[in-house]
This record gives sequence, structure tokens and C-alpha cells, in this order.
Amino acid sequence: MRARDVMSTKVVTVNPSTSVTTASNLLTRNGFAALPVVDRNGALAGIVTEVDVIANRFHVPGGAEPGLLGPARTVAEVMSTPVVGVSQDADVSVVAREMLVHRRRCVPIIDGSTLVGVITRRDMLKVLARSDEAIATEVRAHLKYLGGPIRWAVQVVNGAVVLTDQFEQSSDHPIAAALADAVPGVLGVSVRSRAADGPSSDADNSSAARV
Repeated sequence: MRARDVMSTKVVTVNPSTSVTTASNLLTRNGFAALPVVDRNGALAGIVTEVDVIANRFHVPGGAEPGLLGPARTVAEVMSTPVVGVSQDADVSVVAREMLVHRRRCVPIIDGSTLVGVITRRDMLKVLARSDEAIATEVRAHLKYLGGPIRWAVQVVNGAVVLTDQFEQSSDHPIAAALADAVPGVLGVSVRSRAADGPSSDADNSSAARV
């Protein structure tokens, strides 16, 4: 499962010249933890978080001294930069690592340098909350044009999908793995032939990600 399969594409953004007050209102009104900052070309320039806004008004011992003119007025002055965006083609495990290692609540998703979406902790939880039964049903729907229920036996355990090919046409296994991997909630895919004792060699082309 890739970042593009999980991300929210309706993203509220600000630009560097947006006032801190406006950014604060957007965070509060929408219940966001962070807002991506984009330049006039739509490229990711930074991110402004709740912490950035709060720190702008309250001096913390050991932190930066407030400016002579008082708190900053524009997002450009308070945003966190540089900010690391994750490619829309990256496995969701990369997003999970960003959240866990760097304690990020919102991860910008990019295509090149252009912001195309965000993934929040809630987005990730929605994926992890899907039942194995729901995942299996959707995987079968994705495979219906590749032999349908006659060809594929689908087993899902804790988000890990095992596809068993009744036709034993291994050339199609990478396609089947890619179709299954695109289903939200899938954390790994292996493909095996009916007569095989273990996963077919084509399983190497499938996702083995774990969040």
C-alpha cells in the first residue's frame, strides 16, 4: 500500500506571507495539528504546527529570544523548515516511520516537489482499523478482471494478504500483487501457486511492508 492510497488530497494550505493569526485560526477551526506551507508554484516550502504558533507567543527558557518587534507576524517567520515530504509512491511504512521516529502528526505527501496531499495519524488509524474481511472483499474485487474468484483464493490475516493462484500462471503474479497492494489496509502481499509448497518466486515483486 502506497502513500497515495491513504493520503487526503483536499489539503488546507497557507503560504509564507499568510499571517500567523490566520494560520492559528485555520488550525483551530479545522482541528488540524499542522498546515503545509506552499510557495506560489505549489511546492512544499515548510510546515507550520500548533507548537510553532504557541512558541511564537510564549518565550521558553533556552529557546530563541523574542524579536525586538515582538512576536512574528507571518508564517514564513515561524514555520518549520526544511520539511521532509514523502513521495506519493512510497510505501506507507515510510510514513509510519516518519510519524514514530520524528513524532510527526501530519506528513506532507509530494510528487516531485509539489504538495499533493497529507497523511495524518487519523488517516493511518483508519487504515489499520479495517477488518481482514473488508480487506479480503476489496482484494477480490480488484482481482475480478484477472481471473476472478475462480482463479484466486484470498486469505488475509492482520492485514497480510496471501493470494493462491489456482491457474498457476506465474506471469500474472506481479500484477495480482500490485492490485492487492493498492487496497487500503493491506500491509503485505505474497503470491503462491496452488501446487507450490511456499510462496512463488513472483512474491518477491510484491509488497512486504509492515507498519
